[in-house]
Parts: sequence; structure tokens; C-alpha cells
Amino acid sequence: MAVAPEQSVIVVGAGPTGLALACELATAGVSCTVLERRLTPSGQSRAMGLYSRTMEVLDLRGHADALAALGRPVGRMVPARGAMVDFAELDSRFPYLNVIPQSRTEEVLQQRALGLGVTVEREAEVFGLEQDGSGVTLQVRSGAGEWEESADFVVGCDGAHSVVRELSGIGFRGHTYDIAPILADVRLRKPPPDDLLLLSGGGGVMVSVPYGGGLYRIAVARRDRPWTRDPVTLEELGALLTRALGFDPEPYAPEWLARFKIHQRIADQYRTGRVLLAGDAAHLHSPLGGQGLNLGIQDAVNLGWKLAAEVQGWAPADLLDSYETERRPQAERILQTTDRATRLATTTSAALTALRRTALAKALSHRRIQRFVGESISGLRADYARRGVRGGLRMRAGQRVPDLTVPRAGAAPVRLYELMRDGRFLLLDLSDDGRAAALTEAWGSRVSPVRVGGPLPELTGVRTLLVRPDGYAAWVAGEEEPGGRDERVRDERVRDALHRWCGVEGPAPQPGPVAAGHAGPVTAPVSEPESARAEQR
Repeated sequence: MAVAPEQSVIVVGAGPTGLALACELATAGVSCTVLERRLTPSGQSRAMGLYSRTMEVLDLRGHADALAALGRPVGRMVPARGAMVDFAELDSRFPYLNVIPQSRTEEVLQQRALGLGVTVEREAEVFGLEQDGSGVTLQVRSGAGEWEESADFVVGCDGAHSVVRELSGIGFRGHTYDIAPILADVRLRKPPPDDLLLLSGGGGVMVSVPYGGGLYRIAVARRDRPWTRDPVTLEELGALLTRALGFDPEPYAPEWLARFKIHQRIADQYRTGRVLLAGDAAHLHSPLGGQGLNLGIQDAVNLGWKLAAEVQGWAPADLLDSYETERRPQAERILQTTDRATRLATTTSAALTALRRTALAKALSHRRIQRFVGESISGLRADYARRGVRGGLRMRAGQRVPDLTVPRAGAAPVRLYELMRDGRFLLLDLSDDGRAAALTEAWGSRVSPVRVGGPLPELTGVRTLLVRPDGYAAWVAGEEEPGGRDERVRDERVRDALHRWCGVEGPAPQPGPVAAGHAGPVTAPVSEPESARAEQR
């Protein structure tokens, strides 16, 4: 490939996943262009719920407050009659589901991306891709003609029908359900009493969420309603809602009525050479539970700092590959959970429906179980920790680090997530001597050290905590570890952890070739460009 990369990373797709990734890359100082096939952002609400952990990872970079101001907090979920999950019990700054149309989420993230220097090119359709060990070239077209874009890496965030995935030859295995739900944004003269309601029975399921302005997001499906291209009518929607609720909610003034298909699919791999996938391009599952958007944004925050490290040349050998090894199991878990839930929710067995309702109501009557379910739904229990590895501490490597209030030596207390706005590693030194904090100087701007100036009950027994840019613990050292009183041993352990996660000391080295096992070229037919690179739109 003769063309030199014009930017470090091209992100294909300007939905929430692509824009969140662009923000992560730009925060890390990586030049980034977003290519989007659509001329204008979609005005449809589409996905519309940001759970607690998603709000937290967005809070790491200062995006969350703007999204919270535009959304509507929903404090509880009713997964069946007589069963409730109370999000207010969650240990998070965001103990609720933030109901916000996807279009508003895109607006906030695009504004942030542009402010960080990201180029967003619209009406830019990718139709060809070729890569080798030094970069990727895309063939792009619009109404004005065709041109090439080149970069060190390309990330496909272009949704269910991902062109990047197809051109890269990555398989997308799974199935399509034999039901075709209706999705609607509509007003109700007689709304149901609960904020987030999920009702099922008799081969049907209905989800209702209010999101302000008198509008409700409604999803309703029945096993006896197969796929059709016929337009959805208000009368059809009303009949289905009456059957599910037991009364006519009298829907009116719809802003959106549509049918859609439900797919259950996952990419064979998230990376091939210098091409990666994130969001719906990598995984699709039943929308029951509203996890798709959340999964995609968390993909972006996991991938962003790792890809930036690779571009900047300081990434440890297996860091970029850890994106797939960490995120793919999360997607597989969501696929399995939503598949079981969808099949149970749409079963035609009255006995199974009654058993499900009774079991849910009984289980969720226990506060401990209700909290566990709330944490699971909200993403607060998802982590990358090795199972069975505890080490005697409450905090372990791979675990979510909560937004602690950190008492700093010689400075005012501050929220931990506010300390992570710049996207660097954060090292909390809870020792008396501050030796661990001093050692980070050799890693320059990759690590931000903070000497803790007071007790942190949440980190009892911890001497040093290295926090990853995505808010998970990279490494934890306890006070009572063997050899922990030996300064030389302690220093060596800190250095080993910094090497493992932050690369070698000193200035970041220049980027090297793609790791073995991923270096093989992937090619796709490309057309000769008819024009030079399009001007930024």
C-alpha cells in the first residue's frame, strides 16, 4: 500500500459508539476522523436508556452531566406484576436509568468530539477497504464523487449491517427471531402507573418507558404476529396494548411507528489486523432490557485508550488484543441473558408464564436479591476480574472502581472520576512515604499520581491502586502482602505493574508493526477514485 496514513484512526459510523470512541481517542491526543453515511443525524429516538455504569464511564470524561440534564431519571423497573427493581439502592452517582433519546446522546457526544478536534465527515459512504502491516485505506463516496481515506487503524462502529465488518471478511453468526415487534414513540391518554414496565404472557411482551413531553417509548411483540412490511397503524398498536395491559391506554399523536426484526448475532472476532469492530457492528441481541446502546458505549471506552496506546507506540504487547478478550465475554453474557428473557417473555405456555411471575415476585421481595439484580441490569457488576482471585482485599484487579471521594495530601478532596478527565492512568498512593507516586515520574504523562491524604474506607487494606483509564482496577497492592515492608520489593512490584500496563519507562517509543497473528492483509475490491479527498463537511 503506497498511500501514507492521513490520520491515526478512522471511525466509521457517527452513532453513540463511534462518537464516544472518537472522544476517547481525541482526549488521548490521537488524530481521528469519523465517516458517516447519513447526511444528517437521525431524528428518531431509537435506543433511549443509559444505565448507571454507562453514565459512570461517560462521567470519566465529563460527558455525563450534560446527558443527565437532558434525560429523565427512571428510578425503578417492574419486570412483572408484583415484582420491582429499585435502582435508588445502587451505589452510584447515577442510581437510575437515564431515559434520553439516542438522538440527544449523539448531539452531546458529537459536540464534544468536534470540540476536541475530531473531524466528522457526513454523506461519506465506505465501499472498499484494503489493509497491510502499515495501515488501512478506505474507498469512500458521496454525491460529489469518490476518494480515498487512509489511517493507521479503522474501527467499524457502523451498526448491524456493518460495511467494515463485511469488507474485512469477519463472520457474523447467529439467528433472527420469528417475531417482529412494533416500536412506537406515542402519547397515551391512560398511561400505565409504573415508570419502566415490562409485561409478558400469552405469547406476547410489552415494554413501556416514559421519556418526557408526554411521550412514551412502547415496544410490543407477539409470537402470533409474524414479520410483515405493512405499515404500523395506531389502531393495531392500540389493540396490542389493550391485550397486554388489560385496558385501552388510548394511544394518540405518534411521532414514530415502525416494525423491526430482532437478531441474535456476534462477530467471529473483534479485530483483524488494523481493523476493529465495536457496538452493533460486533454484536446484536434482543432489545429486551435496553442493553445494546450501553454495551456499545462501554466497548468504545474500553477500546479507546488501548488503541491510543497502540498508535502512540507505548502499548504492551497484548494490550490491544485485550479489547476482545474483555469485551466479547460481556457481549456473550448479554446475548445469553436477553435470549432467555425474550423466549420466556413470549412463551405461549400459561403455566410457564405464571411460574415466571411467581418466581420473580418472590425473588425480588428480598432486598439483597433486588440489589444484585439492579446492579446486574445497570452494569455495575460487570468487570474483568479473574474469577476466584481475591487476595484478601475488597478491591481486585479488573474490578470496577467506584467514584470515591479522594482526600488528597495538600489539596482539597475530589471525586475520583474528576481526576480521570484527561484519560490517563491514575495511581492512588495510600502509603505514608509516597514512594509509589514518585516512581510514576519515569512514565511521564501516561500516569497521573495522587497521594491520598486520609482514610478511604472503601479501600481498607490497600496500599497502592493503579486505575485504568476506563475506570477499572489495573493492579492492587495490599498493606500485608509478603515482603510488603521491604522498600525494594515494594518498589519493584510498582514498577512491574507500570510496565505491565503502561509500557516501558521514558518517552513513548514510535509505533511498531502490528502484533504477529494479526498482521495478515485483508483486502476487498476497491474502485479507482474519481476525485481527491473530499473537503471536510
